[in-house]
Amino acid sequence: ILEPGDLIEFQRMGYQHWAISVGKGHVVHFTFPELQEGLNNMLHGEFFKAKVQKERLRNVAGASSYAVNNKLDKKHPPLPLPHVVKRAEHLVGKNMDYNLVMSNCEHFATMMRYDIAESEQVTRSKLVMGLWRRGMILSLNKDPI
Repeated sequence: ILEPGDLIEFQRMGYQHWAISVGKGHVVHFTFPELQEGLNNMLHGEFFKAKVQKERLRNVAGASSYAVNNKLDKKHPPLPLPHVVKRAEHLVGKNMDYNLVMSNCEHFATMMRYDIAESEQVTRSKLVMGLWRRGMILSLNKDPI
C-alpha cells in the first residue's frame, strides 16, 4: 500500500526511475521536456534542466513495474511524511539541474524523504566500472600463455 511520502521505484529497461508518492494516486518526479538536448548534455557529463512534475502514478509507470522502496530508512531517518509531501509538491513546475551522476531522479527522491541526496544506482555503476577497469588493466598486463 502506497503512503504519502514513500519512495517509488519504477523498473525501466536498464535503470530505475524514482518518484515520491504524494497521495491520491499521484507522484512527484523529474521529467525531461527538452529530451534530445538533455541527452546530448548528459552524454557529455553536463547538467541540463529537468522539470518537477506531479502526475498520476499509473501514467508514470506505463508498462513498467513499480514498488515502494524506502530503502534508506534504516540508514537515514525519514523526515515527517507530511513534510516530505509538502517539499515535493512545493517544487512542482520548477526546472532543476539534472545530471546522471550528481543530480538524478533518485537523488531528488531521497532528498525529499531524507534530506540527503543519495543514488545507489550511481554508486553501483561506479563500482562496476571501477572493477571493469581494474579487470581490463589486469588482463592487459598478463603475460601471454
